Amino acid sequence: MVEVSTKYGTMVGADGPDGTQSFKGIPFAKPPVGPLRWKAPQPLEPNGGVHDCTDYGYSAMQKYDPVMYASRRQQNEDCLTLNIWRPDGESKDLPVMVFIHGGAYVEGGSSDPMYDGTNIVRRDKVIYVTFNYRVNLFGFMNLASLPGGAEYKESGYAGLMDQAAALGWVKENIADFGGDPENITLFGESCGSGSTMLLSVAPSAKGLFHRAIGESGPIQLYNRPEATAPYAQEFMEMLGCKSAQEMAALPVGDIMMKFTEEFFPKHIHEVSLIFAPTCDGDFLPKKPLKAFKDGAAKDIDIMIGCNEDEFAYWKLYFKDFATEMPDFWHHQAIFHFDGKLDSDKYESEWKSRHTEGDQAESYLEYANQIGFRVGTDLMAEYQSQYRDTYEYLFTYASKIPGMGSCHAIELPFVMHNTQRPDLPKTLTGEVPPMHLSDEMADAWASFAATGKPVSGVGDSWEPYGAGEPHHTMVINEDGWKLEQDVNKENIDMLRPAFQECLLESE
Repeated sequence: MVEVSTKYGTMVGADGPDGTQSFKGIPFAKPPVGPLRWKAPQPLEPNGGVHDCTDYGYSAMQKYDPVMYASRRQQNEDCLTLNIWRPDGESKDLPVMVFIHGGAYVEGGSSDPMYDGTNIVRRDKVIYVTFNYRVNLFGFMNLASLPGGAEYKESGYAGLMDQAAALGWVKENIADFGGDPENITLFGESCGSGSTMLLSVAPSAKGLFHRAIGESGPIQLYNRPEATAPYAQEFMEMLGCKSAQEMAALPVGDIMMKFTEEFFPKHIHEVSLIFAPTCDGDFLPKKPLKAFKDGAAKDIDIMIGCNEDEFAYWKLYFKDFATEMPDFWHHQAIFHFDGKLDSDKYESEWKSRHTEGDQAESYLEYANQIGFRVGTDLMAEYQSQYRDTYEYLFTYASKIPGMGSCHAIELPFVMHNTQRPDLPKTLTGEVPPMHLSDEMADAWASFAATGKPVSGVGDSWEPYGAGEPHHTMVINEDGWKLEQDVNKENIDMLRPAFQECLLESE
C-alpha cells in the first residue's frame, strides 16, 4: 500500500508491477445526485479523511453494451472519480497525461482494461490519469427548453463540465503525486477526442491543460440548442412528467428503465447525436470549429489524427452493414453539419468520382472522409496558423478480416496494452506487433513531455503546416513514413461543406 496526502485527504493506493503505483476511484467533485442531478459539478470540501483508492469507482449510468467493458460494472449516479498511475513514489515534476474515454457521449468509463496506465507509466515515466464523467441523458440531455428548465441550463454539457472539473482537480493536486501541474496533456479517443478539442476552445477550461491529442474525433460533433429540444420534450413525456423538476425528482431506476427500454431502441441510430454536447454560447462557443479556426486554442500544442478505416468499427453493431450503413450515415452527416448539409449533393459527387469497385466499400470511405478524415485535416491546417501542429494517420490493419484500421484500434498500442491477457482482441486480432506499441507509446509520451512527437523510427515527424504541402505521419507496423498532402483530393471536395455549415457566422 502507498499513501499520498492531498488537501482532500489521504489517498491510499496500491503498489503495482515493476515499481508502478496506482490510486483508483478518487472523488474529484461532489456526487451529482439529488438536487445536483443535471447540474454543474460542485467542488469538494477540503478534508482530512483517509480514502481507499485501490479500486475503480462506479461507472456512469448507461445501457448495457457487450462491447463496452464499463457498462458491465456496477453503475451509479455517484460516478465522478478519477484514477492516477505513476512510475514510483520518488518522482517529481513528471509530464502529466490525462485521458478522456470514448463511447459516443452515451457510454463507456475509465475502468476499461484498455485504459490501464501501468505499462505506459512504466515505459515512459509520465503521470497518467483517467476519469469518469456523466454520459447520455445524465450528462448531455439539454433540459433548458422544458418547463422549469432554466434551473438546468448546464444539462446539455454537464458531462463536459465534469471533464473540466476533473482537470481542475488534477491541476490542483497532481504535484502531490509527482506530476508537473504546468505540463498537462489532455488526450482522448472518439468522443473523448471531440471533448478534448471542445475543451480546447472552452473559455472556462483555459489554463487547465497545455497540450492536446485528438484520436479519431474532430470538433464537429456537437448539438445546437434547438436540435435537442424535441428529444428532451419527448423523454419528459415518456416519463409522464410535466417539468424538468419532476424528472429530477424521479428515482434513477425509473429513468434508466424508460431510457433503455423505450427511448434508446427508438433512437438507436441517433443517440450519439442526441447526446453530443450542446453549444449555446455559454460554456461552449456556438460555432466551435469557427472558434478553433479563429485561434481559440492558439496557446495549446495540438497533435491530431485518425485511422484509415474508422467506420469499419460499426460492423460490430450492424447486422447488415452494407445495407444499413448508408441510411445511418446519411442522417448522421446532416446532423454533424448543423442540420445544414446538402448530403445528397456531396454523396452524388462522391459516387460520380468513385464508379469502380464495391459501392458499399466506397460509401464507407465517404463516411470516413466526411465524418473523420477531412475534419481532422482542416483542424490541423487551422491550428497550424498559430503554432506547430502534428497530424497522424494510423493504417495498421486488424488481423480480423473486414475490420481494417478501424475506429479505436490504435488505443491498445498507445496505452502499451496490446499484450494484456485480460484485453479482448476484438479489434486487433491475436498477436498484434509489440514494436508498434513501443513506438506509439513513446511518440505520445514525447509529445506530452515536449510538444513534439518523436517516433524513434522511420521519418522525422514534421509539423502539418498552414500552407501546402501538408505533412502527415502515416503509421504502420512496417514503418513510419512522413507523407505530403495525403488527402488533398478529398479535402478539396469536402472543404465547402465545412465552410458553409460550420464556419459561417450565426
